[in-house]
Amino acid sequence: MFDDDSFEKWSEAKAWSEGPEAETHSCETSSAAEASLSPCGLRLRPVGLEGGAGPPVIKEHPSSVAARRNDPATLNCAASGASRIRWYRDGEEVTTAAEDPRSHRVLLPSGSLFFLRVATSKRDSDAGTYWCVASNSHGATRSHNATLTVATLAYDFQSQADPVVRARVGDSVVLPCRPPKGSPPPEVTWLRDSHEVTNSSRISVSQAGDLVISQAVEEDSASYVCRARNAAGARESTPTKLTIMTFVLSPNGALSPAAPPWFEERPANVTVASGVVVELACRARGSPTPTVTWRRLDGKMPLGRAMIEDQRLVLDHVAAADSGVYVCEVESEAGIAAARATLTVIDAPEFAQRPQDVQVVAGQSARLSCKVEGDPKPLLLWRLPTQDRTALLAAGQSSGHASVADQGQTLLLGDVTTLETGTYSCWGVSRGGGISAHSEVVVVKAYPPPVIGIGPQDLKVSPGVSVVFPCEAVSEAAQASVSWWHQPAASHPIRHLSKGSKSGRVSILVNGALVIRDVRVSDAGTYRCHVSAETGSIKRSAVLQVVEAAEEYRPFLLPAPPSKPRLMAVNQTAVHLSWLPNSQMGGGSDQTYTVEFWRQGWEEWRVADALISQESCVVGGLTPGHTYTFLVRAVDSRGASFPSPWSDPVTTRSPRDPSLTEDEFLALADEAVEGVLVYAISDSGVVQVVTVLGSSTSHPVHGLQANTPYTFFLVPFWRSVEGTPSNSYSLQTPQDAPSVAPTDVRVTPLEEGSVLITWSTLEPEKARGEIVGYQVIISHNTTYTSETVVNPWLDAIGLVPGQLYTIRVSAVTKAGPGPFTAPLLVDIGPSQVDSQPREESDIASTDFHAPERPQWLIVLHIITPIVLLMSLATLLYVRKLNDKPVTSTAPKSSLLYQVPECLFSSRLPESASTYSENMILAPSKSQFSSASSSPLLRYHERVNEYAEPRFQKPNENTEPYATTTLLVPASPCPNHPKHWSRNTEKTSTSTYHWSVSLPSSHASSFTPHSMDYHCSSVRYDL
Repeated sequence: MFDDDSFEKWSEAKAWSEGPEAETHSCETSSAAEASLSPCGLRLRPVGLEGGAGPPVIKEHPSSVAARRNDPATLNCAASGASRIRWYRDGEEVTTAAEDPRSHRVLLPSGSLFFLRVATSKRDSDAGTYWCVASNSHGATRSHNATLTVATLAYDFQSQADPVVRARVGDSVVLPCRPPKGSPPPEVTWLRDSHEVTNSSRISVSQAGDLVISQAVEEDSASYVCRARNAAGARESTPTKLTIMTFVLSPNGALSPAAPPWFEERPANVTVASGVVVELACRARGSPTPTVTWRRLDGKMPLGRAMIEDQRLVLDHVAAADSGVYVCEVESEAGIAAARATLTVIDAPEFAQRPQDVQVVAGQSARLSCKVEGDPKPLLLWRLPTQDRTALLAAGQSSGHASVADQGQTLLLGDVTTLETGTYSCWGVSRGGGISAHSEVVVVKAYPPPVIGIGPQDLKVSPGVSVVFPCEAVSEAAQASVSWWHQPAASHPIRHLSKGSKSGRVSILVNGALVIRDVRVSDAGTYRCHVSAETGSIKRSAVLQVVEAAEEYRPFLLPAPPSKPRLMAVNQTAVHLSWLPNSQMGGGSDQTYTVEFWRQGWEEWRVADALISQESCVVGGLTPGHTYTFLVRAVDSRGASFPSPWSDPVTTRSPRDPSLTEDEFLALADEAVEGVLVYAISDSGVVQVVTVLGSSTSHPVHGLQANTPYTFFLVPFWRSVEGTPSNSYSLQTPQDAPSVAPTDVRVTPLEEGSVLITWSTLEPEKARGEIVGYQVIISHNTTYTSETVVNPWLDAIGLVPGQLYTIRVSAVTKAGPGPFTAPLLVDIGPSQVDSQPREESDIASTDFHAPERPQWLIVLHIITPIVLLMSLATLLYVRKLNDKPVTSTAPKSSLLYQVPECLFSSRLPESASTYSENMILAPSKSQFSSASSSPLLRYHERVNEYAEPRFQKPNENTEPYATTTLLVPASPCPNHPKHWSRNTEKTSTSTYHWSVSLPSSHASSFTPHSMDYHCSSVRYDL
């Protein structure tokens, strides 16, 4: 057999260059044994082939490509005379979208292999060595190798120059640079003040990447950056400030190196709270020593509070007015330099108005006010009394019965129910800090009824004197009115007293007191004070006796009322109250206290406890889950005082309500917080909260929306108790690709071959970034055109009438394109120039429908199966008549020869080996194989870097000078229609339906005698 070198020489012979003229070919043999079988002096005469027909010729070989991950890439391959082109990677055939629709590899009509995206996963990686094989009925040709490399580039430089480098004039300077690791190795270039450095006689870049400057001059002083770049991107090192020092004349007459001023420490931007001391650092060096001055760029320096200490600017007790830009200027004989820093002074939030406790009847409305001041303006939030820690309301938001108005300063509770009872918190947060205030809102089904502060007492007076019956009503829930009634005797009817009755002797004062002047015997009787309000009523009576020689009537002073009682503790059945005595008028040593209380459903107040000698008491015997209101009176020998202000409503706990004991309250001050609540609030008011337990100092926040401003702050907590919020921090999340595709895509026909494509813009929350344009893809068969426009419309021109086009639209942000719209099939109808104009509604409408099938196509679908059946029957009949032994054998082809595309069904001879996943182009082992037919492509051997045209070998067993004519049966492929093969003026790309050449699942093998994989007759003259 021939070895590879011998076969190579034989292959390169000009077997077909002189047409049908016979030509003698020579060959070399590798051994004596092979020499006896070698067809040396072989004469070949092709029959039926003209114009130099033979195996395909590779016109364009693939070149090695480096691409980034997920980027598109193309490996080119073009061949003349090829009916099929296949691709291989590392010895395995590449699966394209034609075989697997899920594949991201597309075989283009030109033969190039296009990668929609380069994959690098462990399961599916595109990196490797590729080659293409072009084949036809006469053989196959293999291209050069090409390597597809997935480009990578690390972020950190392996080494780089110092940020500041100083040298003297005439010195040699080397700025080192070892680029980040990457594949392929990155190319290193240097930038000088943002301009690329070019090699010169003094400046060059070493092979390692170092910048070498010889004989440095003062003009070399600049900022240098090392840039590393490959297909994966570019990286730049930290800028290096190179200073070339000159020499100046010192005071003693000697030359000394002079260096322009440079900063050892630059001032940094500072953000502080008001009232603190701020230091802006600025340390400069140089030769000679520079002088340092400070100035304010956008205002006046705060005189009296600003001073320079060791080149540093010190500002004492800064205020918000001190915010601005401060410049540090250094100057010497060698030059001037300046650096600036921004000082931001923020005021911590402060309450201008705190919310007050409120008691409201169910069904009514309540209003809580909270005003917070600060610079910058604080974010005002309301925390609702629920277990849901995201229950925060900002200005303009609402939840249930609660809504926020007046730029967040007012919380409105409308049509409240008892479920709204609880603690409402007002939070103010800014960069300067956070504050909180609380308001207790109690929703009751009814208010307590009024009480009589000082009621009438029994009197015995002489005729002719004046008496006063006090009756001062106390009603904190509703307006109360006072009326008086008189009953002379038990047997007499009660009559109502009005102002000015009895000739002006009887009058009722504004405070409700009844005054009777010039008392007569007929005035004696029982006087009743009646206090009424919407919440209830109460009565108090007193008896007036008119007798001769009665003691002189003198009004007396009652004790002063105590303070409002405070709740100390509460459980299911008891409440601990405390109060303070009146500081203006203390009672005597015999003073005691009486506690009255009211519960919802009661018509009047009741005495809970009396004769209390201390300023506190525990009221027991209460019903769990009910709301109580308390008041306290001071009592001594003169009587009972005016009642204290009513206490805040107190609700006893239900049996299953969690509670904190007094010991637990005390322990709260000693223990650390249990954790913090991390709040993230978007501009739209969406609240996200993350609970972080323990003493963590950082935590990632996930699930944020793209391109959205957020405000973050922390709230410490211990069990169910939440603390004061921290200062806030605001930022805007990066942009992202749009989450949805544009909608309402419309196509309006214009003139012939052009349409107007319009669509709707995206909503800001769905765009997830700034829309920089729209990508429109117009495809026809396998060719497509991509256009990027700024406006939501595109005037598409140059379309071919009568063709079908598919249109897809995608919105593009700075982060990339979003999803495409569903493909819209548009039929570009024939020219409408000569036709009648359509109605306006038809012109503006979009034609999204598949064209009706022509009648000839329907007839063809019916006739084709009939013709095929008749042809098959005729072929079988002819073969049966000619069923005779074959006296000569046909030459066998190695598996390099692929079934041509023209075949309707792919069939191989039994002697041929099929392609496998691991063995590509395996040679035939048949006894009919040519002695010189060595394997052309072996998966285990080094692949030739050059194209290898291969011809079918003649049968070595034939006698010299004998002529054998091989006439193979005609293939049915010429009659098979090609799908979507079309050339237009717009494109020259042809698209084929590859299923035509794919083998059927039930294709059966056949003997070599029935082999029909040729499309022409060939005669070999031996």
